[in-house]
Amino acid sequence: MRFDTVEGAFDLELFDDQVPVTVNNFLGYVNTQRYDGSVVHRNSDTSDPVLRDFVIQGGGFFLNDPTPPSDTISFANVVTDPPIDDEPGGGVTGPSNVRGTIAMAKSGTDTVTSQWFINQGDNSILDSPTRPDGGFSAFGQVLGDGMTVVDAIGDLPLPSDFGFGIGAPFNDLPLRNFSGDSIDDIREIHTVVVERIFVFADFNHDNSVNSADLAILNNNFGNSNADFEDGDADNDGTITGKDFLIWQRAFGEPPTSASATTSAIPEPTSVALAACGLAALCSRMLVRARQA
Repeated sequence: MRFDTVEGAFDLELFDDQVPVTVNNFLGYVNTQRYDGSVVHRNSDTSDPVLRDFVIQGGGFFLNDPTPPSDTISFANVVTDPPIDDEPGGGVTGPSNVRGTIAMAKSGTDTVTSQWFINQGDNSILDSPTRPDGGFSAFGQVLGDGMTVVDAIGDLPLPSDFGFGIGAPFNDLPLRNFSGDSIDDIREIHTVVVERIFVFADFNHDNSVNSADLAILNNNFGNSNADFEDGDADNDGTITGKDFLIWQRAFGEPPTSASATTSAIPEPTSVALAACGLAALCSRMLVRARQA
């Protein structure tokens, strides 16, 4: 899974085998594109020795430039599903909130909806189910060098650094390329927009990477300026063999396990289908080469 933000991209692996309800809740928002265009509204990287490098948080709001005669940026809420129960629950802690993990935010026990946060430090203090809020279970982790992007977002200044404040929930709003002195100077371009969150290789968004996705890949092989839905798994603007390899790694897996940076050994039926797909792609390459 990939987060595309204006500060850069990073990939996630989700713990669907440990906290499936939480993962499915998150994917419900991802697959309906309800996170796309939302903002990171909280950066707790402050001078406070306890909260410094604590979390970045998003998934709750959209910010919109003001419509004249207003001078002030406005916001809208991500449309949420009914809250889910804490997981795993029953007084058993789930995956720990160590650096690089992602968890769902909440206001109390069994109140999880859409907001997520990524732990910048070791926040295992959040694990305990005896906390008044019921504790938090991580449901995934950032892969590779993705935390460099998360930390860059966490290092951005806040409104207070410019001498003014904004009411909750935007009092810790990270600001980029900003030089104003009031909320009226903030525009969407100054905020950290999550442009989209998506799962590699699930081109038709049917919650499974299967032969239907291979058909999309075949039909668009060699195309340039193709979008993700057309099979551009690595988002480089062209459908190539690299996209096939990503599809092959993810074949037969639900989106919770699909990632361009992780792979599994396919079952024999998967290998056979993948081989057929690769043959088809090679055939299309030869045809295009003869036409060139």
